[in-house]
Amino acid sequence: MKKISIVTPTYNEEDNIELLCQKIKEEFSKINYRYEHIIIDNNSTDETISILRKICENDKNVKVIINNKNYGHINSPYYGMLQSSGDATILIFADFQVPVELIPQLIDRWEANHKVVLLQRKSSYENFLIKNIRKLYYRFLAKISDTNLTKDTTGAGLYDKSVIATFKSINDPLPYLRGLVSEVEGNIGLIEFDQPKRKLGKTKNNLFTLIDLAMVGFVKH
Repeated sequence: MKKISIVTPTYNEEDNIELLCQKIKEEFSKINYRYEHIIIDNNSTDETISILRKICENDKNVKVIINNKNYGHINSPYYGMLQSSGDATILIFADFQVPVELIPQLIDRWEANHKVVLLQRKSSYENFLIKNIRKLYYRFLAKISDTNLTKDTTGAGLYDKSVIATFKSINDPLPYLRGLVSEVEGNIGLIEFDQPKRKLGKTKNNLFTLIDLAMVGFVKH
């Protein structure tokens, strides 16, 4: 039986993480795959860490990495992916803006010979200003870059173990995942979805964190 690694980064997600773990467990009860759920926490200051410890006590499929400080929204998810051991790794976030119900579709596309399958937003509930700044940035980056960057993706999706092995060999200390995956894999599958509102809690992204991510992408590509 093939094994799927689910990787979820967290920072102050006390309202969401327990329900997310339960939903993922329910999805895997419907399909014929083993799984591990790796949660990498960026040193949360709320009750997230204590909740994660309790989840681990009751569910051996859940593994938790607790960072000794907040390493940021770029490094932490990527490092979590590098710790995965599955035949494929799925990056999915804790805010339910990536529906866990898409997991079987991701696996089906992978089994159909796509080494990378990314989730592509058709629509979202983002702030109007940020949404349009993001679109302008992606258009600009696409024009100046030699890499064929995918549009409206955040890194959420599935990565074959061979792609994860390539990431490990690159040893990039500050990866821009969206660009990196386009460099190492030409045949990327896309699954469109409508991005729902955040379920509970507050988003950790703001204009400044998005500028930080944008500058990493600009410098590298």
